[in-house]
Amino acid sequence: MKETLTGKKALITGAGAGIGHAIAKSLLSYGADVMAVSRTAEKLERLQNEVKNNQLTCWPIDVSGKEGQDQLWEKLMNTGFPHIVIHNLNVHTPKKRLINFSAKEIAENFTINMDHLFKIMEQTILFQRSEKFGRWIGISSEAAHISIPGQSLYAAQKSMMESFFMNLAVEEGKYGITSNIVCPGFIETPSVKERVPKEIFEKLSSANVLKRAGKPEEVAAAVSFLSQPSSSFITGVILPVSGGAHLGWHYT
Repeated sequence: MKETLTGKKALITGAGAGIGHAIAKSLLSYGADVMAVSRTAEKLERLQNEVKNNQLTCWPIDVSGKEGQDQLWEKLMNTGFPHIVIHNLNVHTPKKRLINFSAKEIAENFTINMDHLFKIMEQTILFQRSEKFGRWIGISSEAAHISIPGQSLYAAQKSMMESFFMNLAVEEGKYGITSNIVCPGFIETPSVKERVPKEIFEKLSSANVLKRAGKPEEVAAAVSFLSQPSSSFITGVILPVSGGAHLGWHYT
């Protein structure tokens, strides 16, 4: 019998496309009430048209700035705080080497990717403590664990997020709140297909044990698993969804 998330509210940032889109659909299939956040209203409309589910609420909000963070706070104050928080925000990170970054650029990038969480964290955790149930799941990247020229800021941003979520696991575990990381490898999202040349796409797709790109739905399945009540003894974990890319495939 399929487990249910009926009665649980889930907040997903970056829900308009790709991985976030798939996570929203997956959690809805388990009966959760989903609050989907994206800066692009058209993408949220597409999600609504696909699922046609009245348990989906779409908020076209850009949470990378203070105005959007305040809007998110007001929405949650009016509708209720979430049992499940999925951090899938991905603000563009310029590709350039460390020597070319300024301290201001680095600080600003960390801020716009994380500040919305700090805005809602205290009240959300107090709510989750009262419910004796909370799930925090950060969507990271395999790039956080390897070194790629020009990807240093993106990798650092994801590593910082992982560290915060690991500490959250330690601090809130005794209240029934878990905190985990899902770490995708190369995933075939619409944006990846648009911007990655065919030759590079094929090369990256085969750079793992399974010799193919992952699908957003496969990342969403891991997120849904960690969201379940039955996953209550799993916390502080970084779960690769990478086709085994972390196993040293490049030596085979």
